[in-house]
Amino acid sequence: MKKLSQDLEDTLLDYLDGNLDPSRREAFEQILKGNIFLQKRLEELRTADLVLKQSAVEHPSKNFTAHVMGRLDQYPARSSASIRNGILLLTGLLIVMGIAVILLSAGVFDDTTTLDLNNSDLIQRYIKQSLPQISVSGKLIVNTILLLNLALAFVVLDRTILKPYFQRRIQTGH
Repeated sequence: MKKLSQDLEDTLLDYLDGNLDPSRREAFEQILKGNIFLQKRLEELRTADLVLKQSAVEHPSKNFTAHVMGRLDQYPARSSASIRNGILLLTGLLIVMGIAVILLSAGVFDDTTTLDLNNSDLIQRYIKQSLPQISVSGKLIVNTILLLNLALAFVVLDRTILKPYFQRRIQTGH
């Protein structure tokens, strides 16, 4: 079915509600007789109007808000992360840290690399001065990553395992 203009939709609704003056109503009925699309749309609107008039609006009881507000404290707020997920995440962090420590102790990251910033054509095009060379130690980078990983492991341990455990002990009174 083709889409009707907003003015035509409004006129259909006014016709259905009986809000058109007699001369406008007669003119619209003449248009309506010659247009099958308008007749179908009018029937759809009549059906919708009938359904809406038959359905009753439900209202909550007068003490609904007080009843809901009174029961808010009955159920404790659940933690977003479960203890099981926290243990799995903590285990993954510890495995990654173990692998990194083994590789670090085996000397995989002992090399020191020098980055020469002057070798880039893009930098030479825009910067005319000579840039310094930067020494990058693989061991230092991996040690920094390990420290950050350890800090993350402590945060995960605190948020997902220790905090729920101690909150449960406080609630049960032990």
